[in-house]
Amino acid sequence: MKIFAYNDFILKKNKDKIYADDSHILFIKATCETYFDEFQLGSRCIETDEPGHYFFTDKKEEVLVFPFYSSVSQFFKKPSLLSRSKALLKSAVGHYDVFWLTWPHPISFLVLMLVGRKKPVVLFVRQNLEALIHVRYSGINRFVGKKFTQFLYTYARLFHKNALIVSVGDEMYNYFKPVYKNNFYVSDSIVSEKLQLPARKEFNKDVKLLFVGRLEPEKGLFDLVNAVKLVNESIPVSLTIVGEGGVGEELRAFVEELNVSHCVKFAGYQAFGESLFELYRSHDIMVISSYSEGLPKIINEARAFAMPIVSTKVGGIAKELQEGETCLFVPPGKPELLAAAVVFLLHNPKVYQRISQNLHDQFSSNSLEYWSGRFAALVKDYASKNF
Repeated sequence: MKIFAYNDFILKKNKDKIYADDSHILFIKATCETYFDEFQLGSRCIETDEPGHYFFTDKKEEVLVFPFYSSVSQFFKKPSLLSRSKALLKSAVGHYDVFWLTWPHPISFLVLMLVGRKKPVVLFVRQNLEALIHVRYSGINRFVGKKFTQFLYTYARLFHKNALIVSVGDEMYNYFKPVYKNNFYVSDSIVSEKLQLPARKEFNKDVKLLFVGRLEPEKGLFDLVNAVKLVNESIPVSLTIVGEGGVGEELRAFVEELNVSHCVKFAGYQAFGESLFELYRSHDIMVISSYSEGLPKIINEARAFAMPIVSTKVGGIAKELQEGETCLFVPPGKPELLAAAVVFLLHNPKVYQRISQNLHDQFSSNSLEYWSGRFAALVKDYASKNF
């Protein structure tokens, strides 16, 4: 079976090799190479002097490069982007057997229009896009973004009710459940079984908290820094913030303003690899302070490294984890409750041990090997039964 995948990456071309900085490409690469006879990835691509973090391919036929756009809003400002993309897609539509599309997106919309109902289509939803737009944008950009998202959802519901919907986590799975009969959820785990560590018995004397993710408004990082200040009023802890993003400079200034720079460290972006793994090994508690999430990859990374989690109860995380068993939950926007949960965990080592053990036990059914295989099986089963 031949598969065409579209994802909204910005690929990097360096010395005829294609890379990406988004680790999701590791899930795509593992799935396509292991389970399909032939594949091609469609995305944006730029020439760079340095390679990206994750190697994808050095074969030209495995990448379809679309016209570059800096953001989805450019499709409204430059209609030629759609027509040029459509022309590129025509050969792919004729050649490939199944289409794996990031949804919702204008280029995925073009694929749906071109394929019609003649071939199997997989709409892959990584998070609640409307919630993300609400947090990240304002004014006319928020209004247009939400309306366009709703239009794409409506189009698919009216003309592609037989599509296979695969959501990362169960928030969007439940959203689509009343509409689509072929509706499933997965984890796009990129953590190999080879990385698994034993359950933890205790935390370090110098307790270390860890955040890993984009530094964006929806991540609630100002709440997290406030929470760390509150925790330090009763127990000395430090926080390492791994990632870069739009609020990075403002967040660094906020740390200085609160006088917590002695216990809050910025580690910058760490690619999925040994440097990041060492941070997981050396830190004690993962802290998630988000207002909106799908099912972030860091959940499975925490499972692999048996790292207890304190998290806001949002998105796919709310159903994926269990209070008191695999995490401690708090509502978003409540730094005092986030701090209280961390303090509780540190005062209750048996709870810490139980959460670590349970996360460890769950990893075998949450590894890259497990979810890549399950996703491929869903796609092939859907295609064989419906086309």
